[in-house]
Amino acid sequence: MSVSRNKKRGVLFGVILPMVVIIGIGAFFVGVRRRMITSMPEVRAVDGVVDIREVPIEKEVYHLVNNWDFFKGKLYYPEDFRDAANAPSPSADNERDDHLGTYRVRILAKPDTYLMLASFSIDYSMRIFVNGTEVRNIGYVSEDPAEAKHGARYLQLPLYTGDGEIEIIYQYCNYMHKDGGFIQATTISSPQNIDEYIRGMTLYSLFTGCGLLFMAFYFLVYAVYQKSHEYGVLALCCVLIAFRNAYFVYDYLFSADFPLILHYRLFILTVSLLPAVVVILPAAFFPKIIGKKTVIPFVGTYVVLGVLHFALDTTQLVALCHISYYFCIACAVILIPRFLWYHFKRKRLHGSELLTVLVVFALFLLMLWEGINTNNSSIIAHFGVTPFAMLLCILGLSISTSRKIRIQAELLAEEQKKNEVLGQINLMNRDFLQTVAHELRTPLSVISGYAQLTELQLQKGKLSPQAPERLLTIRSEADRLGAMVANLMAYTYGEVKEAELHMVDPKDLLHNAKLIAEPVCEKKSNRLEISCETDCMLHGNFELLLQVLINMIVNASRHTDAGLITVSVRDDGDFAAFAVSDTGTGISEETAAHIFERGYSADGGNGLGLAICMETVRMHGGDLKLTSTGPDGTTFTFTIPKEK
Repeated sequence: MSVSRNKKRGVLFGVILPMVVIIGIGAFFVGVRRRMITSMPEVRAVDGVVDIREVPIEKEVYHLVNNWDFFKGKLYYPEDFRDAANAPSPSADNERDDHLGTYRVRILAKPDTYLMLASFSIDYSMRIFVNGTEVRNIGYVSEDPAEAKHGARYLQLPLYTGDGEIEIIYQYCNYMHKDGGFIQATTISSPQNIDEYIRGMTLYSLFTGCGLLFMAFYFLVYAVYQKSHEYGVLALCCVLIAFRNAYFVYDYLFSADFPLILHYRLFILTVSLLPAVVVILPAAFFPKIIGKKTVIPFVGTYVVLGVLHFALDTTQLVALCHISYYFCIACAVILIPRFLWYHFKRKRLHGSELLTVLVVFALFLLMLWEGINTNNSSIIAHFGVTPFAMLLCILGLSISTSRKIRIQAELLAEEQKKNEVLGQINLMNRDFLQTVAHELRTPLSVISGYAQLTELQLQKGKLSPQAPERLLTIRSEADRLGAMVANLMAYTYGEVKEAELHMVDPKDLLHNAKLIAEPVCEKKSNRLEISCETDCMLHGNFELLLQVLINMIVNASRHTDAGLITVSVRDDGDFAAFAVSDTGTGISEETAAHIFERGYSADGGNGLGLAICMETVRMHGGDLKLTSTGPDGTTFTFTIPKEK
């Protein structure tokens, strides 16, 4: 019953409750994610003009597609476009890459209407004009690279339509990257709608970013405290994915004056390391499969790549990112067959291991998909899809790791308990040996004294009238000494130093017990019969189980005269059930309540026998109990697990 109850508790606390927690947190994350709008209708510029006069702009948020007029290599101002006849002509669509440029768009809307435009700024640096007025500077735009200052933020641009037309001009300069400056995903709607949109985006970014960083701190402390490399890798993973959210880092983590070049290097390094973490995770959770010979060169390669991210020119960093992804894919191709072969040989996969495999594999596919689509989606480029999924993945991995640690702790506690029991058994056996050794001196002294006296009388040829009585005394003391030796064998059959549990044949166990205990039974004219009704093998220690049987047989013989003592074993589910019965006088109700207590004895014994038997049986995972007693005899039963 206790084993079944422990299994149910293990399923409840080890599987069901963690799954409920994951589902609950997942549902909460989904609710947070839904606040962040990722799909919206589009409005496009035609010949540099966006006409939204018939668009219900006040009802929802629209994506203002970035096909604005582009002027390559020049910084144009509003006055350059006042004379339509002499205004500069836009560059071709395939000529958008350059270190300098100007974007321009005209918006036709309903008069006297307030609108809001929101987007990430053009990376590097940006100056904004609305209806001829300079309204925003991010960094410092200049044709001179020495004067230019790079900067990037998320911006909200309030607009008033006035007579129904708005002119927006973006200037940018880029001396940090080989590609030109591109307008990021831009949204336009009423101020109320944009405010709600930004609230959802902020909630998602702050919740995932801060949540991941706090989890990283927790995992790091736990990794140091428990010396767990699994939690150390999880901490690194949390930090990297938190930094992957550009909106969280740009607007909330770093101050406005933080150097953009340094941030850009950190961002590209983060993106480069993400797939590496997914490859390191299996090494942390399955070190026997991966091996140090694989981990050391892998980590060394990424240390070199990390140094190069800060040593090379910024125009070459994207190439390093591509190298990182290709290298991780190659490593995965090598490691996956090794992993499959390892578990094929083991022919089993524990629940915690299966959860770890599924989480790591799903995370790897997700990051691979994100890396492929980063340049195709502004949402993926700035926010990524991994932070949302990674929180759930980390929860799964942490539950898997906690379960593994809990199992190891339980095994350690069980082993310590066994060692404590063995130590107590050894201590009691030593105490018992000392007691018996002292008791042995008395009959030996009597036997030796009377024997010497009789020998002297025989040498003189004259026996005293007390000689027959003395011979009877010698015989009586010899019998008592023999009984004490039999008890000594029963209680301390070999000093137990360490117990290894292995396969035990119950037939051999009963046969050896009969050979040792039968002479003791014959002293009181008792017959000893054994019966084995099972073909199973036991999982236990032969010497300890033999000591239990001898102790119980001798105990039964002590309370039986000219009777029958039977020992049997039969199947009982996952256990083998032993029964030791006698036809003796039985045990009183008062005595039965204390017979398993150490030191208690109703017949002048030392009170250790049944206590040692109980602890030995429980150490094996079984139980010992008094099944029946009365004037017709007594039966004790105990169970021992079968070998699986």
